[in-house]
Amino acid sequence: MDELLPHLLSFPPHPPPPQPLSNVDYDRNIKILVQTLNQVAASKLASGVSGGGDLLDINTLPYLYTLLAHIGGPQGGKQGSPATSKLFAPGGALWLKMVEFMDDFDPIQVRYAGQPWRRLVETVAKVARAVSAPTVALQPVRAAMVRLDPTTSCFTSTHTLFVRLCLEARAYRIASPILDNDIYHFPGSLGKNPTNAPLLCAKHDSSSSYINSASGLSDTLNHKDHLQYFLYGGMLYIGMKRWDRALLFLEFAIISPTGNTASMIQVQAYKKWVLVGLLLKGSPLPMPRTTTSQAARLYRAIAKPYDAIAEVFKDGDISRLREEFEVGRKVWQDDCNTGLLLQVLDASRRFAVKRLEKTYAALSVSEIARRTLPDPNIQAETEHYLGSLIAAGHLNATLTQSPDSSHPSILRFAASPTTGPLARSEAQAYKELVEQTKRISKLAEHIKETDRKLAMTKEYIEWVRKSRKQKDAGGPMGEPNHAMEMAGDDYGGDEDMMADL
Repeated sequence: MDELLPHLLSFPPHPPPPQPLSNVDYDRNIKILVQTLNQVAASKLASGVSGGGDLLDINTLPYLYTLLAHIGGPQGGKQGSPATSKLFAPGGALWLKMVEFMDDFDPIQVRYAGQPWRRLVETVAKVARAVSAPTVALQPVRAAMVRLDPTTSCFTSTHTLFVRLCLEARAYRIASPILDNDIYHFPGSLGKNPTNAPLLCAKHDSSSSYINSASGLSDTLNHKDHLQYFLYGGMLYIGMKRWDRALLFLEFAIISPTGNTASMIQVQAYKKWVLVGLLLKGSPLPMPRTTTSQAARLYRAIAKPYDAIAEVFKDGDISRLREEFEVGRKVWQDDCNTGLLLQVLDASRRFAVKRLEKTYAALSVSEIARRTLPDPNIQAETEHYLGSLIAAGHLNATLTQSPDSSHPSILRFAASPTTGPLARSEAQAYKELVEQTKRISKLAEHIKETDRKLAMTKEYIEWVRKSRKQKDAGGPMGEPNHAMEMAGDDYGGDEDMMADL
């Protein structure tokens, strides 16, 4: 082991040189280090060094490979399974080293060791599951994801792993920092000869430049992975009662193309999407326009009880809605949607009150009770309920109490969105406008990056070549210039590009 130390400690140099290494030198030296680590036997990495201790005290990549050597060696338990070893149990010596590494690793170095990094992350999740304590893996896995890619905008297999852990632990809010970052990219292919790809250690405009099919930072993905991510993410948002984001995630799941049919993951997403739409909008939502006709027919055929609930909800008949709930109780239980249906029942009263706003400027509490409750004599409870709706921001109205206790209080609806307790100030409107502008600018940047990558693909290059031939022959052709311009300096001409492929 001692003879390996000089090689393992040679990079990155300590102390750092006065002149930082160029990207080319950094790339060359770290690749030599990775090659060395790949050739060293795991048993040697896990062994001690003279003077005591082991390699778990040095740089990121040797540290990572040494951890994996311990995981796969005798200390990993029976057949190399860390889940059977006390050392790997939460709180154990090697567990603490694993989670410490996931908080502190060098994000540039692990780009060169994607598969070992992913194996470590998956091991932490596996150990936590094995002891029925998924909660202990949430913070380390999330920290590792954010440290590798602060935007978490490129979808990886770790995304699905993380949201599944959160769902198993019922830790809804800890998922927010990941779920709130929109997915813009999927790991792509570099082609046969990616000479135009920037060095891994260079500055990248998008994480999708170093998270790709060859990086090992994500396992091989299929349609099931991203469907599960959006379904589980929607369920986590439901747990947080963030209905707008829940609806968005579930919609992503149901509109995703999967051939000529739909998977059961999408059917489950559709059932929840119907209910969340009622909670957010107060009425059934139209099928998203991008849903295929085959998928739409399947959703409606399998989810008939949910569509029936939505139609009754729209009619505003609370008594009939409760009857429909009781009739379908076993369906809701089998689908694990009983809790969501109970929230729909509670929301039916709220939307019944809001519907009155479209017709009346003011109503007495007794009249509201008569129109929204089976028992119209519960006036005191109705007044308290209306006050809670106003306080929670669900109702833009004011509740005026009569000086004469024999007369009911009056609920007055705001005349317009610019008046009443929910009216926004100019400062609030300006803040929302600035935030929206930032989101649009961010989206435009990702679109530009996607266009640039599109111009690098073999399919696009072949299309450009055919278009030019058609133009030379006097035939019709498309307009390839836009994506070429988006490619910027990376676009080196048709012939050079084809040579790279």
